[in-house]
Amino acid sequence: MPSIAHAELLLALVREDWETAEALHRRKPADAGFADACAECDIHPQIHALLEKHDRLHLAGQAAPGLAARRAKVRHDNLLLIARTEQALDALLQHSVQPLALKGLDLVHRIYAFDERTLDDVDLLVRREQLRDALAAFESLGWEIPPEPRRTHYIRSSHHLPLQSPGPLAVGFELHWDLAQQDRFSVDPAGIFERAVPIDVGGRSILRCDDHDLVAHLLLHHLAHYFDTRLKWLVDMRHLTSRPGFDWDRVVGLIRRWGASVACGAALLHLHKLDPGMIPERVRRALPLPLSRRPFVAPLRSNHPLELWRGTRRRRVQLYLAAVLLERWRALPGWLIHRSRRDEQRSDNPLDTA
Repeated sequence: MPSIAHAELLLALVREDWETAEALHRRKPADAGFADACAECDIHPQIHALLEKHDRLHLAGQAAPGLAARRAKVRHDNLLLIARTEQALDALLQHSVQPLALKGLDLVHRIYAFDERTLDDVDLLVRREQLRDALAAFESLGWEIPPEPRRTHYIRSSHHLPLQSPGPLAVGFELHWDLAQQDRFSVDPAGIFERAVPIDVGGRSILRCDDHDLVAHLLLHHLAHYFDTRLKWLVDMRHLTSRPGFDWDRVVGLIRRWGASVACGAALLHLHKLDPGMIPERVRRALPLPLSRRPFVAPLRSNHPLELWRGTRRRRVQLYLAAVLLERWRALPGWLIHRSRRDEQRSDNPLDTA
């Protein structure tokens, strides 16, 4: 966990609150460890690019060389990952599968320079009826899928299947058929494809989410990471929600239709702590964390500037939060039973052949 001093500077930079950042710098310039704090929050290339753009690299203090070196590594990593992506897209398109780019792959092709954001892996959403063709395309390139029983576990318990490229420098992909677990939320992948927008990736025409779908997905994704201290989702949303024509009310409508109001209400609570000016008050009122849930999370509240709740890296805390933030508590018994049996129950996923 970054120190309080590092966290305060990080948040001031993310908010582009230069007055506060300069005051913090005058009080105590950043030490070399600030580069580690930025990396721990998965935001090191964005911070370096932001400071460079605004001619304020002095605010990084002794961490400036470390940030530059880490950004150079992101440049090399992303070049490899994007090259692998273009190979995979060629195979998918040859199999008549036009995927939809999620999150990072989309954003580095229209918002960031390719070395300004980390790409841990590549997430592609595929129409359910095209999953077999998509998997055949990856297998034609020698991509590896998880062995049993992990393969069946992902197909029956998750909303994506992890894949790994061949070769000594392997990269990871996630082949999605949904944006969240179906037993918990009611995301409509068909609707996402209907609203999708074309995007060019290295001369290949694929699709991306409409920005409102993407922001709703990022809020829901924050629960999947149990409100951790990675800040790149916050920076992504700052970019997306400030674009002309963005309408928060459309996001609220999507979240309600997906049955994700409680989970996203918690995500908004965290984001408001990190950046009080980003989420309009009417949106927070429309998607509050219900009063009935607050006593159950109150003992976990954290005073650290980057945390909403303590202990979210521990599996027990994660399962506790998952239960507390169910949309309808009356569904809790059925959800617990489903979780305990889902690996043994045949699903309707086209990839489920076990």
